[in-house]
Amino acid sequence: MRRLLALLLLLVLPAAAPAQPAAEAGYREVFSAAALGAPHPSQQAAASFTLLYRGLVPNAAFALARDAEGRSAWGFAGGAATPAQAEAAALERCRRALGQVQAECRVLAQNATRADGPAAPLAEGGIGPFRYAPLLLKRGPEAARGALVWGHGYGGTDRDNRSVPTPAFVSLLNDNGWDVLRFDRHPGDDALYASLPRLVGGLPALRAAGYRRILLGGQSRGGWQAIMAASERPDLVDAVIATAPAAHGEWQRGNALGAALDDFRRLLAGLPEGPRLAVALFEGDDYDPDPERRAALLEARALERRAPTLALWPQAPPRGHAGGSDLRFTLAYAGCLLSLVQAPDPAAPRGLRRLPCGGG
Repeated sequence: MRRLLALLLLLVLPAAAPAQPAAEAGYREVFSAAALGAPHPSQQAAASFTLLYRGLVPNAAFALARDAEGRSAWGFAGGAATPAQAEAAALERCRRALGQVQAECRVLAQNATRADGPAAPLAEGGIGPFRYAPLLLKRGPEAARGALVWGHGYGGTDRDNRSVPTPAFVSLLNDNGWDVLRFDRHPGDDALYASLPRLVGGLPALRAAGYRRILLGGQSRGGWQAIMAASERPDLVDAVIATAPAAHGEWQRGNALGAALDDFRRLLAGLPEGPRLAVALFEGDDYDPDPERRAALLEARALERRAPTLALWPQAPPRGHAGGSDLRFTLAYAGCLLSLVQAPDPAAPRGLRRLPCGGG
C-alpha cells in the first residue's frame, strides 16, 4: 500500500514511457499533490486532485480550501457548458464540504491549468470512433506503453453518459504509460449490438496508428461490451478490465434476469485464450443478481484459461453498481489491475481476490 500511496502523491511515471520528457514534466507539475500546499494533504485530498479530477471532461474545475491546521475541503465538477459554470459548481461543492475547515474555497485548477500558473495542453483528437480523454496525458503511439479504450455505462435513451468521468484507476494506468481513449456513445444509438460493431471496427485503427498494445475497459454495459469485443478480436486486445459488467437491467425488476447468470457464463466462455481479463464485482449492485455466483464463475474460468484471469470482489466498501468509480476501490485494488495488465504471466494475479491488493 505504501508503494501505491507514493505513486499517488508523487505521480512517478515509469521508465517504460520516457519519451516527451518536457511534456510529461509539465503535465506532472500541473497535477502534483504539492499543488495542494503544506502540510502534506490527506490521502483522499491528494488522490481526488491527482487521480479523480483528471478523469473529468471539460469544462472542468477543482476548488480547494485548506486551513492552518492542515484540514482540507474540496470539490470538483466537469462537463459544464462554460468554464465559469464549472468553477461555480466546484466552489459550491467545496463550500458544502467545509465542515470545520476554517478557510475559504478557491479555484485550484480549471481544466489542465492551475490558478497559480502551471498549465498543460488538453489531449485533443482521436482515432476512429475513439477520442482521447482530455485531461489525461497523451503520449502518442510511439511513446506510450499502449492504448486503453474506456467505455461508459448505459442509462437509457434519456441519459447522456458521454461526460461521465473515467475512474481513478484509469488515471493510474495513464501514469504508468497508457494513453486513454474514450468510447463515447450517443444514448439514442447505444443498443448493445448496435454500438459493438463500432468498438470492434475501431480496434484495427489503433494498431495502424502504432499502438503496440491495446486494453479495453468499461463500466456496466461498457465492461460487458469490452469482453464481447475482445472475444471477436482477441488478436488485437491484450487485456480487458470490466467493472460491474451488466446487460440486463436492474435485477429487482426481473426484466430478463432469469438468463443473466447464464449469459454471463457464456460471455466468459466465449473469450478465447490471449486477452487477460479482470472483472470487478460489488455487493449491493442493483444490476448484479448474484455477485457470489458470478465470482464463482470467474474463479472457475480462471482455472481453465492460460491467460491471467482475475475476479475482484471487494469486501464492502466500496459497494454498488458504481463501485469501480469509488476512490476506495482504486486505493485498495489498483495494484492488482496494474499487475494484471503489465506483469509477466507468472507474476500476474489470478483467481478470486477479496482482500486489498497492496503491491499487486
